[in-house]
Amino acid sequence: MYKHTAEALVYVTHTDCAIESLSVRLGKYCGAIRHFETGRILDFGEGEAIIRSTEGALLFHVSARDILTFYGIQALLQGSLSVIATFPGEAVEWRPVDRAPFDPMRG
Repeated sequence: MYKHTAEALVYVTHTDCAIESLSVRLGKYCGAIRHFETGRILDFGEGEAIIRSTEGALLFHVSARDILTFYGIQALLQGSLSVIATFPGEAVEWRPVDRAPFDPMRG
């Protein structure tokens, strides 16, 4: 179990294409990428990122053993995401997993 965890919900069009683009961009930084029906698991050794497709949005779940790896994975995701999508005046909001989970219908 990882000590540091957070989630973010980001609304994008063409979620499948966005997941594929993120996987390609982040593939050189992670040890392995596992595919599953609605997304990917990116294994960074000391942490991981799960990217899942929901109705018109991507759900990111980042977990890591230490705080530096945790924020490093978040930074990689946000940097890559900013290249493939635009956010009209909104920043990506990361929520600790111990709070209520994101509702894909409300955000």
